[in-house]
Amino acid sequence: MTKKYAAIFALLALLVAGVSLLTAAEGGAGTWTGEVIDVACYSTHASKGADHMECGAKCVKAGLPVGLLVNGTTYLLINSDHTALNEKLAPHVGHTVTVNGTKHESPGANVIVVKGWAMAK
Repeated sequence: MTKKYAAIFALLALLVAGVSLLTAAEGGAGTWTGEVIDVACYSTHASKGADHMECGAKCVKAGLPVGLLVNGTTYLLINSDHTALNEKLAPHVGHTVTVNGTKHESPGANVIVVKGWAMAK
């Protein structure tokens, strides 16, 4: 893992830790549909879509953050039971899925705490 990716991962890990400080009043429950992305590659190279499926899946399997791209906004996806979504979502990088849960937005950080997900119809 390059130093750049390690720094991105560390920053996103701090973001995830900070989500636990958010209250329900700051978030909104709902459902969102978008493309599963490897947050590191998307953030640094705008890599997404079918051309990035194989690389993105490898990065997510390796532990880099998994996210959802919804109408141009990136959301870091974290599981409501505090387990990683990487293994479950790695095969779906580049695919469109629908997640439900609670969205938290703040300047510079967007997170969806996922309760469930499914391939979009």
